Amino acid sequence: MELEKRNSEVMTSDFAAISADATVKEAYASMEKNLQGPPHSPGLVIVNEKGKYAGVLTMDDLMNELRQYYRDACDKPGQGEWIATFFRQCELIGIKKVSEIMSGKRQWIRSGDRFEKSCELILYKKLHLLAVVDEGSKPVGIITRRMVLREIGSRMFK
Repeated sequence: MELEKRNSEVMTSDFAAISADATVKEAYASMEKNLQGPPHSPGLVIVNEKGKYAGVLTMDDLMNELRQYYRDACDKPGQGEWIATFFRQCELIGIKKVSEIMSGKRQWIRSGDRFEKSCELILYKKLHLLAVVDEGSKPVGIITRRMVLREIGSRMFK
């Protein structure tokens, strides 16, 4: 890994984005499609009504939401059939807005910044996905932890 490498040299501009006003059901469908074919990223970039960066939605965000519904279903004393309660509650996730469960609202990086900064953010914050934005805060790419590992690994294990 070159020390002076820029994010624009490492990022991929092939990423999936969705509106912050979309439902979680719509986001899930987009994530499923994304996982089946390129770009295979671990989440979606979320944009506001002006097309500016708003956050990310990762599988972890969805799993955290499901985990809460699971706890709610299992914490009801006397209910032997927690699974029915769980699935009834899960239907409510689908109508939520992406903006209600997304993460990474303040975690982005500029394309001209040094890649070293992306490595630091992904490693320190344990991020799966980091949005790369232009000067107008519009998403232009993503950096994933897989990209960080590839760049660092190629230097460590040459």
